[in-house]
Amino acid sequence: MDILRWLESKRREIGFSHNALVIIAMFTMLIDHIGYVLIKNGKLYGYDLALYENAISLAEAKPWLTLYTICRMIGRISFPVYAFLIVEGFRKTSNVFKYILRILVLALISEIPYDLMIFNKCLSSDCFMLQNVLFTYFIGLLMLLFVRALNSISEILSLVPTVLAGFACFFLKTDYWLEGIILIYIYYMFRYDLNAKCLIMLIVTFLMSAQHYYGFGVLSVLFVYFYDGQKGYFDLKRFHYLFYPLHMLVLYGIIFFTYWR
Repeated sequence: MDILRWLESKRREIGFSHNALVIIAMFTMLIDHIGYVLIKNGKLYGYDLALYENAISLAEAKPWLTLYTICRMIGRISFPVYAFLIVEGFRKTSNVFKYILRILVLALISEIPYDLMIFNKCLSSDCFMLQNVLFTYFIGLLMLLFVRALNSISEILSLVPTVLAGFACFFLKTDYWLEGIILIYIYYMFRYDLNAKCLIMLIVTFLMSAQHYYGFGVLSVLFVYFYDGQKGYFDLKRFHYLFYPLHMLVLYGIIFFTYWR
């Protein structure tokens, strides 16, 4: 109990606003994509398997591979924080249908930049193997509409749209499909119980990042725990929405004109 009281006092003292979490999520995502695009797919020629295997076999590749891993580790913070912000948007928006439509439109706009960043091509059969994470958020938001309606009847019944959302993400091959749906559901169902929400989030984020990135995703729990519920001083909404597709185009443009012309 003393630990919980100490954490509560620190939470009030530190207090990350909504805008602070947006900046943290954007910054850690940018670092993650710098590692994936500029280092792996650029410096190490990751778009071409033969060139990539040759590049990483050289001694001078070791520092780059280490830097790549560090970037990806830091990047594990981004997704759980973004998922939390998506649920907060769902809870607090004045028009939930416009909010969901906005996410869908942004997902559609972002798909070509995402395909270029991941596959070095767009609108090909390879690109249908993985869709950008905003489609996961869109499906998760649709899920929450039904969860909110059914939860008043039975919490068990509210699992039905959650399972269906998981299957939808699986068949559409959206990024972070299972983890995304689970986190969105947890954030919503435990929205009034911070300790339980963060405990379950700790387990999920560790499992998400344990295999390749040493469980580094658990650090995202700190930012969610210390969220103070305030918006912050600046309106970052437009910049926040534009940042996702634009930063992918910029990173891809850098390696295209540097390595792949």
